Amino acid sequence: MMRMTFTTFTTGAFLLHLFLVSLFKDNASPFTFTFTSNDVSILQVVEAFTPCCNIGINNRPSYSLLRAKNAVDTSSGSTDSTSAITSATTSSGTSSGPHLITFDLDDTIFPVGPVVHDANVALMEHLTSLNDNNGANNDNVNAPTTTTTCITQSDFIASTKFIRSELAKDGIKITYTELRKRTIQRELERISLIGIEKNDNDFSATATVDISISKEVVSNAYELWEEHRHMAAERHLYHDTIAMLDELKERFPDATIAAITNGKGNPLRMTNTIAKYFDYCISGEDDNVFPYRKPDAGIYKVAVEKYQQEYNNINTGSGSGRVSVSGSDTSSDDDDFCWIHIGDDLANDVGASAQCGAKSIWVDLDEELYNQTTHTGSGTTPGTTTTPSSGSTGTDNEKEKQQQQQQPVWSTATKEEQEMRRILNEEAHKYVAARVRNLSELPDVVKNISMGSVHVSCS
Repeated sequence: MMRMTFTTFTTGAFLLHLFLVSLFKDNASPFTFTFTSNDVSILQVVEAFTPCCNIGINNRPSYSLLRAKNAVDTSSGSTDSTSAITSATTSSGTSSGPHLITFDLDDTIFPVGPVVHDANVALMEHLTSLNDNNGANNDNVNAPTTTTTCITQSDFIASTKFIRSELAKDGIKITYTELRKRTIQRELERISLIGIEKNDNDFSATATVDISISKEVVSNAYELWEEHRHMAAERHLYHDTIAMLDELKERFPDATIAAITNGKGNPLRMTNTIAKYFDYCISGEDDNVFPYRKPDAGIYKVAVEKYQQEYNNINTGSGSGRVSVSGSDTSSDDDDFCWIHIGDDLANDVGASAQCGAKSIWVDLDEELYNQTTHTGSGTTPGTTTTPSSGSTGTDNEKEKQQQQQQPVWSTATKEEQEMRRILNEEAHKYVAARVRNLSELPDVVKNISMGSVHVSCS
């Protein structure tokens, strides 16, 4: 990967840099050209010249904001454009950093595959221990009744898919939490019935047996799974996650950092590692969100509203700076509001957040350094990678096709949902403000986006 970074202030200088980029456009390795400019004319030239140079623009800044930076205070008679830029920059706050930074969690700051795998192992062990501890107690109808039957992950996943498919027939949607609880109950009831069959010689297939499992047993089992999920997430954090978050906090101390996730992961519960870096977390499981989780705009609306109500420091006390998300449109009474969303999923993170007003950073991590489940498709074994199919040249397009065809073993998504996701992923490419291959790149990329930089890449 070749990289060049410039700060330009004249159209002539920019054109020279653009010419240099065009010389490398046929280079076999990816080439990234980043420049920062306070001159609107330069940024407009980009739009005109990049098509003929076969160069793609990954981030188009707000021209209205840059015009404000170039404005000259004619009322005072000043013609010092530099002081005008400085004044505008200070009031907007975007040159020093964004106001709101939101993160996806799974496969963005830790690999979801090994995390879910570890939590599932702990859950299966717990359910087996319930079975062992209560097997001799035939009077206890709230627990399994055999010591010879255990629940495997494949059994659990099969039950989960069965329950979801049955609900889908009636168009019923439930949270992931409720789905997992129902699966726990179904599996406990299943092995209880198997135990009765094995232990009772007089058992008849037509017999009526009460094998109901108490809500307390189910809830306790679920809470154990969730606790182990957070413990596993702390163990499996990507190697540079903490360093990246630490640098973000240091460089942008006034920024609010939040998590937006469809699942139950919550960085505030990861008290041994990353809790101190996050101000709040919005989950697709929250009562004021479900069922409007990603890629729906509803979850982003709740996240931005929480920022507005509790963390907004834009023009404090003036009554301005209010931000709203409605449907697929975000509006703000303060045009200087800068919100950056960071995530691995093109549809859920990049496309959805961008349509709600965020500048979206696509976390498409290096396969040799990271274990993104979207790359491996395994969802189980840490460190596994995907081998290109026969005849593959390993290009980005082929890699993306392979990723789209893969499905984590624990996923319950239907074929229809997978096809819809493929379409949304393709559409989301046009919303990518920047793409990073290493988490350590994020602080610089966040800075560039908040300053209105344009990230140009050719490969």
